[in-house]
Amino acid sequence: MMSRAPPPHGRVRRIEKLEEFTEPGEIEEIEETEERSPGMPTLLHLDCSARPESVSRQISAEFATAWRSAHPDGRVVHRDLTATPARHVDAAHIELVTRLETAGTVDLDEARGVARNATERRSWRHSWEMIDELLACDVLLIGLPMYNFSVPSTFKAWFDRVAIPPLIVDSRTGKGPLSGLRTVVATARGGSYGPGSPRHGDDFQEPYLRAAFRMVGLADDLQFLHAEMTKSGYVPQLASYRKTAIDSLRQAVERAREIARD
Repeated sequence: MMSRAPPPHGRVRRIEKLEEFTEPGEIEEIEETEERSPGMPTLLHLDCSARPESVSRQISAEFATAWRSAHPDGRVVHRDLTATPARHVDAAHIELVTRLETAGTVDLDEARGVARNATERRSWRHSWEMIDELLACDVLLIGLPMYNFSVPSTFKAWFDRVAIPPLIVDSRTGKGPLSGLRTVVATARGGSYGPGSPRHGDDFQEPYLRAAFRMVGLADDLQFLHAEMTKSGYVPQLASYRKTAIDSLRQAVERAREIARD
């Protein structure tokens, strides 16, 4: 795997406690950190839900807290894609990606300098803020709700910005700069999408992520934490599934704490 660029300075948002959907207790505060020392492990934590106290945020926060406990010398970079969204790709970004594809094999350093005018530089600089965070991390954690059977547009905008040609897996070697990066996705689904459920086959979230991540090497070490039936807490027709939802969330939280210490 290629060496990763040093991260930009970052700040970590404080996450205070779990929503009162279950009763797993309060989450420890995640302290802000400014600089990375050599050898310091880094967790890049993305949150995508529009709701500040969403279930996906709860699960991802539990993982982040447990990871920080297991890595006291570590650094957590938190990017809230709702509070500070990635801009949707524009004509300049598409032009730059097309230029890289036309050139063929281009390494990361060459790709940084491909912009030719002020408009392209502004767009490219925005993309590289997120690319550098991704290249610098040792673990990628994503809190991701299911919206209309798939992913939120906030996540899609982020992925479209970072999935540039130099990060795509080389078809000859099967490897890329991100190959082997540990990736954990904490999801929240209003219904149930497992085998045997009425909605089985309507899950376009996990299959999309597996395909997209495979393209950039993030499927090599990929884990999902699913909490299902979250709408049972407020949709009358789903009230009978509330215990199922609570059990599903509790299992996801327990699993998040467990694997964060690996």
